[in-house]
Amino acid sequence: MKHLENEKGSAAIFLLWIMTVIIVLTLIIVNVAKVYAVKQQASTAAQLGAFAATSEILFATEEAIKDFDEAMMETLGEGEEYEALWDEIDERKNSYMASGSGEERAYIKALNEMLPSRLGNPILKEFFNAKFRVDAALSTKIYNTVRTVVRENEGNEEHLEVFISKEKYRVEVKTDSTYETIAVGEYINSFTKDIPQKGYGPELSFLEYVLN
Repeated sequence: MKHLENEKGSAAIFLLWIMTVIIVLTLIIVNVAKVYAVKQQASTAAQLGAFAATSEILFATEEAIKDFDEAMMETLGEGEEYEALWDEIDERKNSYMASGSGEERAYIKALNEMLPSRLGNPILKEFFNAKFRVDAALSTKIYNTVRTVVRENEGNEEHLEVFISKEKYRVEVKTDSTYETIAVGEYINSFTKDIPQKGYGPELSFLEYVLN
């Protein structure tokens, strides 16, 4: 009888050990999956931030071009005509859209193709300088926009970096998201770790002629 009780006790201990191992292995798998989920979360936040910053740059570019066109129209004498630069860019954009490009992609193609040669015009360059270099409002607006997007997508705005690559002339955003383990007593300790990721906007090659 005593032998039978010992066997039952051993079986219970063994079963408890098996259950503990299964629980620990399950939580290890869950923690590993959580790492990849947090990494994807940081990547999404960075990528959406880069796209948002790119949109702000494109809006500022449109404003600079339209301000230039307006100034040129004001200098015209009687009977003189002026073809607005914005109309030319819009026409080029529409031709790209007719070939299958999306609207924003077509707009970027038109800017990259047309602006480098046009920015040799010192008057146009001054309008871009005023928008991109002299006035700090654009930089502040870009940063605040990216920060909002990163925060909404559960990235850490405290570690946010936003800059324009001088090699590819595109917006690059660096941020991270915080991973926290699911702890299991003495088997898996509780700790947190920031997982960094980068996001990239499309190449805006015309910025080489704006920023230099």
